[in-house]
Amino acid sequence: EILFRKHQSYAFNVAYGLVGNAEDAADVTQEAFLRVHRNMERFRGDSSFTTWLYRVVVNLAITELRRRSRSRTLLMEDIAPAEAWRAEEESEDAPLIHLEIGEEREAVQKILRHLPPDYRAVLVLRHFQQLAYEEICQVLGLTMSQVKTRLHRARRMFKERYQTLLEVTDAV
Repeated sequence: EILFRKHQSYAFNVAYGLVGNAEDAADVTQEAFLRVHRNMERFRGDSSFTTWLYRVVVNLAITELRRRSRSRTLLMEDIAPAEAWRAEEESEDAPLIHLEIGEEREAVQKILRHLPPDYRAVLVLRHFQQLAYEEICQVLGLTMSQVKTRLHRARRMFKERYQTLLEVTDAV
């Protein structure tokens, strides 16, 4: 229970960044903590508990993404802006700024949803969770060169898709 309270929001944020909607992220988070609880005696302490938890969350999220891509079904929440990314309240002084921030977050989330799961994972862990390269290696079970290569490719894919989205938006 103590570990759950301490790490729940981090686990949820990682899951949300990967699966792209709050309901699936909550399911992944819950399943991750159940697995951690069931397998606590297997934790050897070679890495930190957080690293082990992230690895469980990432693996479950990637499994969910692959399951989703096999079924080819889109949830309405995948189409609509995700609740967790919406601006909480619009300021009377700057409603357009909040609108632009909300639209940008929606665009980022949309691009992330369309990246391959392995690239999405490395981007989320590095840029949204601010994990060090070494931690990402441990979480994903990759070498340093693999992490750097995936991160480079993921950034390039993201940049290309973001620029395309900006061009389409400017054309409208």
